[in-house]
Amino acid sequence: MRRVRAQLQAVSLEEAQRIFFAPEFFQAREEEIKTREAVGRVTSRPVCAQRDLPHYASAAMDGIAVKAERTRLADPHHPLRLKRGRDCEYVDTGDPIPDTYDAVIKIEDVHELDADTIEITRPVPVGKHIRAVGEDFAQGAQVIPKDFLLTPEAVAALLGTGNLTVWVKCRPRAIFIPTGSELIPPEKKPSRGQIVETNSQIVRGYVERWGASVTIHPIVLNDFIYVRRAVQEACAEHDLILLGAGTSKGRGDWVSEVVRGLGEVLVHGVAYHPGHPVLLGVIERKPVVGLPGYPVATWLALHLFVWPLVERYYFGRARELIKIQAKLTKPIRSVRGFREFVRARLERAADGSYLVHPLQGGASKLSTIVGADGWIEVPEDVEHYEHGALVEATLVDAVV
Repeated sequence: MRRVRAQLQAVSLEEAQRIFFAPEFFQAREEEIKTREAVGRVTSRPVCAQRDLPHYASAAMDGIAVKAERTRLADPHHPLRLKRGRDCEYVDTGDPIPDTYDAVIKIEDVHELDADTIEITRPVPVGKHIRAVGEDFAQGAQVIPKDFLLTPEAVAALLGTGNLTVWVKCRPRAIFIPTGSELIPPEKKPSRGQIVETNSQIVRGYVERWGASVTIHPIVLNDFIYVRRAVQEACAEHDLILLGAGTSKGRGDWVSEVVRGLGEVLVHGVAYHPGHPVLLGVIERKPVVGLPGYPVATWLALHLFVWPLVERYYFGRARELIKIQAKLTKPIRSVRGFREFVRARLERAADGSYLVHPLQGGASKLSTIVGADGWIEVPEDVEHYEHGALVEATLVDAVV
């Protein structure tokens, strides 16, 4: 029986994002892992210091440990002599400070008269050049907050404060299902009419970089039953369902019917180029994104819809992508009524300003994203930007 597919009804990008990001999708699970292995993970709980850092008073400089009061009368015209073992003691950086002393004079300010006699010309205050107990982190103080992306420095702080394990958010489990009877794996030589499936590499590369684990499903033929079965099975084991192609109005495009039958289509068609047939839906409280088949359209939809989704899972909001003002090196022509995202490459000019090179081309051209640093967003009511115009370039994978 021939199924009737719904027509695409494009909404604005802002409206699509508002609708899609409103539902509460997958809830963050957590796991306890070794802190040494936690770089790049996001904390699910605040972490407090299990011990003081440092846990003993230590010398911050090579020099001599002294009692500050004993140095009070030292000045360049009346040097003060100190006896080693009675008035002072040599210490190296990191050495514990003997209990009888409360300051350190750095070695450059010490004049050694003989093995047991030292001369100084300036007094030092209490605590000078000493790392106090808990100076970095006091026991019980918060070291890392919840929803924090763990850097190498943060992991070092956790280990230094006695946290050998840490609770982090589990990586959301994403699956990419490429659909299309014309698709073949890269290992096979394509014949006329066959297309090498490469979008899975774009999806895996970015979505794993953003913090999810990604499973690549074998290619699914353009058949309603096969697509439906693949999506049903994917929902049982994954948190985020990504479908490749099948979102337009062609004879083999069944994604919208499958999602509608198993859940709900929230948006089908967004008013931007390239990639307006994107589909956004939900099945069993799990987000579903139907990515357009062309690689550039997939690349853009990932950044506009999937990246913010993963960001919300980890941080409760999407961090801002960095935007830079730059001068166009050639004009841009656009179509009024549709927002256009023009791929772009940035260059630093000799005077410190930025130049932006638009990489114009169709949605199928991988060459326009291979060297792209980001994109120029051309609004719906703008038909062109002239050469030399100052425009805003958005950088991919650069956040504030």
